[in-house]
Amino acid sequence: MHISPNDPKKYRYLTLPNALKVLLVHDEDAPRSAAALTVNVGHFDDPIDRQGMAHFLEHMLFLGTEKYPKVGDFQTFINRSGGSNNAWTGTENTTFFFEVSPHAFEEGLDRFGQFFTAPLFNEEAVDKERQAVDSEYKLKIKDDVRRLYQVHKETINPDHPFAKFSVGDLTTLDDRNDSSVRDELLSFYHTHYSASVMGLVLLGPQSLDELEQFTHEFFSHISSNGQPRPEITAPLVTNNETGRFIKIEPIKEVRKLTLSFTMPSIDQYYSQKPLSYIAHLLGNEGQGSLMSLLKKQGYINTLAAGGGVSGSNFREFTVSLNLTPKGLEHIDDIVTSVFQYIELIKTQGLNEWRYKEKRSVLEFAFRYQEKSRPLDTVSYLVMNLLHYSPDDIVYGDYMMAGYDEALITSLLDYLKPDNMRLVLVAQGQEYDRIAQWYHTPYSVTKFTPAQVEQWQQVALNPALSLPEQNPFICENLDPHPLVDEAGNPPQLIQDLPGFRLWYKQEHEFRVPKGVVYVAIDSPHAVSSPRNIVKTRLCVEMLLEAINESAYPAEIAGMSYNLYAHQGGVTLQLSGFSEKQPLLMKLLLDKFANRNFDPERFRNIKAQMLRNWRNAAEDKPISQLFNELTGLLQPNNPPYPTLIEALESIEVDELPAFVEAMFAELHIDTFVYGNWLKEDALALAEVLKDAFRVTDQLYGEAQRPLVRLGQRGTMTHEISCNHADSAILMYYQSRETTPRKIAIYTLANHLMSTTFFHELRTKQQLGYMVGTANLPLNRHPGLILYIQSPVAAPSQLTEAIDDFTNAFALVLLELNEAQWQASKQGLIAQIAEPDTNLRTRAQRLWVSIGNKDEHFNQRQKVITALEDLSRADMVRFIVDIVKPRTANRVVMHCQGQAHANLEPLDIGKPIESVDDFKRDAR
Repeated sequence: MHISPNDPKKYRYLTLPNALKVLLVHDEDAPRSAAALTVNVGHFDDPIDRQGMAHFLEHMLFLGTEKYPKVGDFQTFINRSGGSNNAWTGTENTTFFFEVSPHAFEEGLDRFGQFFTAPLFNEEAVDKERQAVDSEYKLKIKDDVRRLYQVHKETINPDHPFAKFSVGDLTTLDDRNDSSVRDELLSFYHTHYSASVMGLVLLGPQSLDELEQFTHEFFSHISSNGQPRPEITAPLVTNNETGRFIKIEPIKEVRKLTLSFTMPSIDQYYSQKPLSYIAHLLGNEGQGSLMSLLKKQGYINTLAAGGGVSGSNFREFTVSLNLTPKGLEHIDDIVTSVFQYIELIKTQGLNEWRYKEKRSVLEFAFRYQEKSRPLDTVSYLVMNLLHYSPDDIVYGDYMMAGYDEALITSLLDYLKPDNMRLVLVAQGQEYDRIAQWYHTPYSVTKFTPAQVEQWQQVALNPALSLPEQNPFICENLDPHPLVDEAGNPPQLIQDLPGFRLWYKQEHEFRVPKGVVYVAIDSPHAVSSPRNIVKTRLCVEMLLEAINESAYPAEIAGMSYNLYAHQGGVTLQLSGFSEKQPLLMKLLLDKFANRNFDPERFRNIKAQMLRNWRNAAEDKPISQLFNELTGLLQPNNPPYPTLIEALESIEVDELPAFVEAMFAELHIDTFVYGNWLKEDALALAEVLKDAFRVTDQLYGEAQRPLVRLGQRGTMTHEISCNHADSAILMYYQSRETTPRKIAIYTLANHLMSTTFFHELRTKQQLGYMVGTANLPLNRHPGLILYIQSPVAAPSQLTEAIDDFTNAFALVLLELNEAQWQASKQGLIAQIAEPDTNLRTRAQRLWVSIGNKDEHFNQRQKVITALEDLSRADMVRFIVDIVKPRTANRVVMHCQGQAHANLEPLDIGKPIESVDDFKRDAR
């Protein structure tokens, strides 16, 4: 098996007597053990009169087996064992995965293996979980992704299984006169869930032999009917579906144009990656690219190539463009430009050196591959297990085995007008059809002969050119030798007025990568909502100006980001370190020569307004979260405030604003990874010059937080344009001590499973039900939330309050072993070692921001957790969380489905947000 030289894990591939394919992974440093099982069954296999069956079955397998019959027991076990789990249903796959502390892995596998040998399909659970599937469908009924996907299904060949409705609802999963859905579930399960079409991956610190023993013990009983998957013979599209212009009405304000070309499946060419080569050129964003030209013409904001759905007998290849209002009037011209670039690739772009350049980048990425979380690792390996040959399971995603010009040319031949479906998603077009399930208005028309002729007879456009050789590809990839103090925590190696430099050489992961953070704080940047918006505008304009020249660096394995925060802006670089100084120089040059082009300003302003207005169409629970953080963090206003400020800002205000912002600033820099100290100091000089840092007298910006104080229950209603209701309750800690962090984090950990089981699985109040740990500006916070298609905020409040009133008893009923296991599960999560350089960099950077200058906050929280007794937690629930005594904010919105029900009437409504912020100290 081909593995990376940087990968210390050991692998073993085997096939069990029942034909189950298995990959075992021994990772002695894995903080948790993980398993994933995928079965080659998905919504394509749904009976035509039982659409959503595969998805429903995925839900049901979690709800009790012969050996472990109690509904909700699996969740409780996972939570107590410091783990997590999930599953998803795709077109031709259903995948289940979980991770737990290593000591609990054997029991976890015993429980998990039962899903595939002895599920109960308990009748009461069948009845309730139907509601959960229906809630999931209703939750996304106004989700544009789902609405557009449904039109996609209705406009391809109706005989192809892609055309089926994949989610299911109460009508497709109902009991009928002649049969109950439970009987059909059992029949579907026994027909399709066969070991011969399954793959299993186990990963953990256990030895390969021990993992193999688990495999035989828990998975060799899965029955196998030995049947291969039936082949799909219907093509995804026929001549009736190509050469069509499809227009779709979205709920959000978007303008997206997609050119979609269908070809046969190309899975067998995974080792050559011919479509990656084509997508790499078509999706290029550098000078002379298709994106660059269309942007200069003011037609588009973004372009992406190479997406699309795929399956065992088809592959879509798409070019997607986000249009400006001007672009909406030039659709035929945009399509012409795309075909001009395809022609350029066909005639001048087939060069082996381009293939080799892309291959060397992938080889570097593979050679210096970094660890991911156990759960993520098993999730991607299990998909590869069924798609790649055994030798390539780990390597397949990175492989580029050879340049095959004839193969690339044969695929380019599919990218032609008569094999194209052109999809426009934009408001206000003309429509004559309504899609089923999601009620999406759309229309389908044939291309006109004039369009086809214009697109077929394209000449090369001199404004378009292919990318040059990439100057950012690294050559020197051996990490620097370690210095003596490399194992120490980050050191503050410069502490000047207005400028601090933290530095640490990375000593453990030994990859030639680095991360640089530069936080620029300025009180002017955040002194009012208007200035906060100007800061965000400047960030977007700078990113826009950088994109074309920095794109080759991204291709070569480096990334950069610039984002606004509550004190100003942060610049972050990551990836291969050798050329990071070159990238930093490029970014700073762009900043120094900044110009505020009026047309780009207009487009960016329009884009930001559109994004923020679209947030008003987000699902209710997302709107409540946004409104809550806006209510409590003055430097992080909610969308309506941002929109109001942005509407009146003009481009000529920005140059003076940037000058004022940089007149008083404070910079914190952290250089980490494969960097030497002298290079970090040299970079600091470059930064100080660029930002004119000379004896600033100014410290970093304050990040204020509104304190709730002793004001009981405060309520805040927002209006959401949605059928569902939603509620969110927030509890805030006054203190930021390790003990308080421990209490709030443990409360969330203890509540989460019971809350989900009680309010979602048992009471079926909605699909989105949960608890969350929400620290704001270092103050711990606890959140309980529900979005519901069936209950109004007043009922949801009652259900949550009943839960919190009873929860102290739940804690008292735990035996000592369960209490300790829950604590240890959480401690294991907190103490988990960083998986890779990037996650460690982020953790250290958060510590710097939190003034944890000894980098031991995590250890302090663990010590505090170990000291917490059950009595402490019961006291916390009774004093802080119980509704009668709680100081909390209850955010809610009453859905259209519940408009006639009683409004929520508890606590004190927040009449004026400004007064609330002023009084809260």
